[in-house]
Amino acid sequence: MKQYITKSLIFLIVVLTAACDSFFDNEPDNLQTIEQVFERRNSTLEFLANVYSYIRPVYEWSNQTIWAGISDEIDVTYSDYEISKINLGLLAPDKEDLYYGNLWNHYYPGIRAATYFMQHVDKNSEMEKGEILRCKAEARALRAWFYFCLVRQYGPVVILPEELASADASTDDMQYPRSSIKKCFEYIVSEMDEVVKMNAMAKETYTGLNYGRITEVFCKAVKARALLYAASDLYNQDRTLDVFKNFRNYDNSPMMDYTDADRQERWGKAAAAQKDIIDNYSFSLYRENNINGTYDPYKTCQNLFITDRNSEIIFAKPAGGFWEMDLACSPRFLGAWSGWGVVQEMIDDYFTGTGYPLLKGGDGKFYAEDGSYTEDGFSAVAGDNGYTQKGTYNMYCNREPRFYVSITFNNCKWLSDYNTSTVEFFYGGNTGRTDKETRNYSQTGYLCRKFVNPKSNVQTGQLVEHAAVMFRLGEFYLNYAEALNEADYSANKAQVLLYLNAIRTRAGIPGYGTNITAGELPVPANQEAMREAIRHERRVELAFEEARYFDCCRWAIAHEKFDGPKHGMNANDSRGKDVFHQRTTFENRVFKDYYLLWPIPLSEMYKGKLLVQNPNWSSISSANMAE
Repeated sequence: MKQYITKSLIFLIVVLTAACDSFFDNEPDNLQTIEQVFERRNSTLEFLANVYSYIRPVYEWSNQTIWAGISDEIDVTYSDYEISKINLGLLAPDKEDLYYGNLWNHYYPGIRAATYFMQHVDKNSEMEKGEILRCKAEARALRAWFYFCLVRQYGPVVILPEELASADASTDDMQYPRSSIKKCFEYIVSEMDEVVKMNAMAKETYTGLNYGRITEVFCKAVKARALLYAASDLYNQDRTLDVFKNFRNYDNSPMMDYTDADRQERWGKAAAAQKDIIDNYSFSLYRENNINGTYDPYKTCQNLFITDRNSEIIFAKPAGGFWEMDLACSPRFLGAWSGWGVVQEMIDDYFTGTGYPLLKGGDGKFYAEDGSYTEDGFSAVAGDNGYTQKGTYNMYCNREPRFYVSITFNNCKWLSDYNTSTVEFFYGGNTGRTDKETRNYSQTGYLCRKFVNPKSNVQTGQLVEHAAVMFRLGEFYLNYAEALNEADYSANKAQVLLYLNAIRTRAGIPGYGTNITAGELPVPANQEAMREAIRHERRVELAFEEARYFDCCRWAIAHEKFDGPKHGMNANDSRGKDVFHQRTTFENRVFKDYYLLWPIPLSEMYKGKLLVQNPNWSSISSANMAE
């Protein structure tokens, strides 16, 4: 542990040295040097900027942010990437070389850096008291966010003391147990409440170069999400999976210590936290009209993520780093990689243009109850607001607007200001596998274009940057609907429908209601049916936004959704176009029930005498795995 803390400080010094060489001419193990950082305003702000740097990129799916790629959303084509190894069941406590998934060793240095900043920033004589207070509040909020990110991945974690151990502290002085899940969530919520009470930051957003700094509503958003998780089944010992029911700490106290006794109360608190954001801030669902002044769900859904600082964005990371997204999600005929494919299971969960879900028939084909969907044949004419051409497989016809602006499918036009060529995913096609190209192609026969900026010119390398949305109002509408339904379906049904339908109608599909002749769908008949409707809406509305993986984990169903064969079109068959439109298994993934909580890295287990490993992982070793 002593070595670990020292290395964290060394890392911080090295980062700052890169920005301000004149401050650091000594060897970076001189701890007096780091104290000097807080004597000057610029270096103090650089230290805080480094704490911000621990916020993970949201949309770099290949390695940096793995959650879409290990769920039932995305396939990252490249088998040599770490994400592929995780999907094949090669995760183990001693596989610490799987760096991008091992976030225990990412966030704890960020937590220590935030705490160190809070302990030392008051020493700065060049900063006004108000600025010091704001910076301290930001560091405290960031620390709580880092804890939340750890909890959602590992479950109960170690809550470190407010005073960091000194560099000469003994190993025994730095032994800390994991806190129970209840204490973890209570800590995160309490910390965000305390930050808000400091009244030191902007309520909603900053302008100019300060855009992207922590705000009051960011703290409320983290709190609201934490309360939603705390009410969920994974953490409730009466409802969690069997593998976690007897999960015990070193002192034999339960790790999953929520129960059914206060379940409704927890859902009520979660609902109130979502409503606080909805009612007490000026955000609104983003909407765009076409040139005729009529509402356009296609433009709305496409531009929501590439129009910076729009009315729906609660918090975003500026300069979101979308160069990899633009390259990996663009066709190969542009000189791009064509490497992030959408899995068929995601394709099948988009609604029809009439708002109906697809159901699987006895013959294995999908259908919609209103007859609006078929998988037989190809379209005779262009349609779907110009998103489908003549000869398009009927699977892709008469689908909802979110499908068309989010998914690149075979025979569609590429959405770009510079190139609108038809995309071919079949073997031998212009962006499919060929005899020579066996790496840069989509194994599923689809690409995700939800976040790709049509103003980026991939061919010339002119990629247009935009912010990476981390929190937006649409999520909190769905959070609120979920919490209300779980708290009391009968009493809250009208409000649940109000917010659920607001998302659907914004997306250009009918809501649930009683006027069937006007295109509305029947209202879900009971709490369970409403639960499934809300989860389905989250699946589509929040697709690829880092929600699906953690939703399925907190609902304790991730092993049911992620384990087993994943499908796409028949993209690897050398017979090409004639056999392409067939559901085909491209990968058999491994996601066991105990994967819902990741293993604590083995090196940390060796150092932490009071740490207990997550269930079943103690018996897993990479020595028994063949890559």
